[in-house]
Amino acid sequence: MSLKHDDRLRALTHQDSDFWADVVDNVLIVAITDVRGVITYVNDRFCEISRYPREELLGATHRIVNSGYHDASFFRQMYRTIRGGEIWRGNICNRAKDGTLYWVATTIMPKPNSLGAVEGYVATRFEITELMNTRDRLKSLAATDPLTGLFNRGGFNNMLQAAVEDKSQNITRDIMLVMFDLDGFKQINDIHGHHAGDVVLKVISNRLLALVHPEDAVCRLGGDEFALILNHTLHKYPLSLMLEKLLAELEAPIEVGNTMVNVSGSIGVSPIASQESAESLQKNADIALYAAKRAGGHQARMFDITLHQHALERAQILNDAREGVQKDQFELYYQPIMNFSTGRCDQIEALLRWHHPQRGLLAAESFRDVFLDAALAQVMSPRLVKSFQNDMRMWNTSLDTYPNLTINLSRLDLLNIGFQNDLEAEIKRQGGKASDYVLEVSESVLAGRRSDRVLQRLQELKELGFQLTLDDFGLATLPISVLRTISFTQAKISRGLVKDIETSQQACDVVAHLIGLAHAFGLSVTVSGVETKAQMDALREMGADRIQGFYISPPISAANLVLAEHIIAPDHTEITLQAS
Repeated sequence: MSLKHDDRLRALTHQDSDFWADVVDNVLIVAITDVRGVITYVNDRFCEISRYPREELLGATHRIVNSGYHDASFFRQMYRTIRGGEIWRGNICNRAKDGTLYWVATTIMPKPNSLGAVEGYVATRFEITELMNTRDRLKSLAATDPLTGLFNRGGFNNMLQAAVEDKSQNITRDIMLVMFDLDGFKQINDIHGHHAGDVVLKVISNRLLALVHPEDAVCRLGGDEFALILNHTLHKYPLSLMLEKLLAELEAPIEVGNTMVNVSGSIGVSPIASQESAESLQKNADIALYAAKRAGGHQARMFDITLHQHALERAQILNDAREGVQKDQFELYYQPIMNFSTGRCDQIEALLRWHHPQRGLLAAESFRDVFLDAALAQVMSPRLVKSFQNDMRMWNTSLDTYPNLTINLSRLDLLNIGFQNDLEAEIKRQGGKASDYVLEVSESVLAGRRSDRVLQRLQELKELGFQLTLDDFGLATLPISVLRTISFTQAKISRGLVKDIETSQQACDVVAHLIGLAHAFGLSVTVSGVETKAQMDALREMGADRIQGFYISPPISAANLVLAEHIIAPDHTEITLQAS
């Protein structure tokens, strides 16, 4: 059957050779070359699509239409195939004489002579330019953030991988990965709404596009997270100057409706190295970004071996903490807080301590990263509540009354409804009232991510009767409007602002101003970190309501607190523990 079919086809082709030649010329792009690749024949369709007259094509090679789109390895593989006597198929991007690009689906067949040796090659092609353009448009859409028009995370991953490959081919080329997010963006969303947040993202994106060279990559990874892959931009600006300009663009005011809003940036930078994977480069930039945030934000940090070491130490602390939770190495200590008006300690603050097997007794500042790990906090919180239960039982048995208890809440505590329920249930079980407890939350918690949920949870706790203290008052960029939104009862000024008040008039003025500001909002003021009598006297003069620090008492265990019905300050002042 197949032989009869082939014979019939040959007969039809021979009878209507002019017709079939027209079919080939109108549908296929045909070229024939000798074994050296010199063109010996082209049909009309080849001349039409390439914009070259036949006389310019004959005697030339296909380099005449080379677009530069494909690298040398692409053509090496193609020539290896056809010189081995096999058929090659693939898609090629060519350049016409007028500079326009066109795509062709190509089949190249070796042309044997009468002895079977290859004497040339026959290439037949279909134009697929529109198909490839459609594919590219779809790929572009898939790699583009719809809000800003920047590359999305998928596009970023592709561009970063390409940058790593470029670096491997030219190790002298400087390519930098810059990752950053917007400090203060969440507050804009919370206060002005998501439409305002979208406006901010669009304005920032346009500023980035104006700052960065068009051939470099500007990406929005999601939310308020951005990334830049810089190469050509660094030919215009040194990296240090580029980062200064980037910070300035991020911090410039943005008009939203009739309101001017501000954000800033925390930036992490990692050089792109040929020996590293795209994944490890992202981790390096993330480590640098985290370091910039820990240093207070509004700055850029370059990844280096020191930051890498800090990241390893952080991972080790988290591993040790997981083991420490299982082995009950964590214990609550309590530090008295003295009321100036009564001279008595009417509050005590619960402070976490870690009996680390190698490093000894650690204060919470030494392992604050533990509180940022959601999985670890979820395991630790119920155990701390249990420890708190045991201490309360001991106090109820041994003491007639005891001061109001101040408890620090992390962002994870506030986002964990289980922690709130456990705390409330235990207070009721002990016969206490929510008003006997002061819940302390720092400005940084309110200024962080998911601050809308945090504010909502604080409002719920306030309605249950808990007193609320705003910790680190004056250190963060918390909008004053939050003080009107949440009915805080107290503000706490941290030791960092207090330590220089004996020697610096400026430090005194700052603390006095913060005390006055808090009083203007109806808040009582506690000042922590008081270590000398001179500091205590100065704060009393400024109008502080309470003080806390080693001058009054260091943090002590629950059992020792029972024994210490009176605290003896270094000046021999006797301070009584008493409920407010």
